[in-house]
Amino acid sequence: MKNTSKEYPAALSSLMKASSGEKPTLAFVIFPGMTPLDMIGPATVLEVGGWLNIEYVWRDLLPVHTELAHISFSPSITFEQLDKVDILCIPGTGNPYAVLSELDMLDWIHKVGSKAPWVTSVCTGSILLGAAGLLKGYKAATHWSMTDDLNEFGAIPVNKRVVIDRNRVTGGGVTAGIDFGLTLLAEIKGEEYAQAVQLAMQYSPEPPFNSGMPELAGKEMTNATLQAIFSNVEQQTPNYKEILIKSAKRISDIY
Repeated sequence: MKNTSKEYPAALSSLMKASSGEKPTLAFVIFPGMTPLDMIGPATVLEVGGWLNIEYVWRDLLPVHTELAHISFSPSITFEQLDKVDILCIPGTGNPYAVLSELDMLDWIHKVGSKAPWVTSVCTGSILLGAAGLLKGYKAATHWSMTDDLNEFGAIPVNKRVVIDRNRVTGGGVTAGIDFGLTLLAEIKGEEYAQAVQLAMQYSPEPPFNSGMPELAGKEMTNATLQAIFSNVEQQTPNYKEILIKSAKRISDIY
């Protein structure tokens, strides 16, 4: 889409005005051990302009501890209190296998996501979407280290920063959450609006190193990093492979 100088003032003007009337609802599912940036990144992008209502949902209203020490989030609403959303977003975690036992969470994701206009995730949140039976036959992104796990749930792994397949929008690992947020914002509010948000956030990344993907980092660094990631996973969840297979089987049994 080609932008004109006349389009930008309108986009900027709408950014500065809080939305009035009924707002769409975006729900982030928060859970123990989640990666904070997976939610903070897209939430920061999507809340600009006040055009939607954001809820942070969990089974109760007690603080939820993330994978970073001393950082926790307070849920705004419970699964029982929320049964319909316009945008569902599942953040990721460094160990999604440990979260696959949260069956009430997966069932809620399936129930609400099955009728949501937009079903989305960041990082390994797509593995949780898959475990909730919402990615079968859909192209999806996830953290590069766990891309193959999407196959277990009938998803089609795509090694991209952001993937859109119909009403599924999935982001790659951690920092891709900002790109994901801007991409989703453009789909819903238009490119000019999203571009204005990007400018307001001064999102113009210049990474100090060119090693953010395996093909850039090289085989030696990639293998060492992969080993470190799964060493941590195995320490926390020794039977993670069995958990993954069991979770995939549950889809056909339950959903």
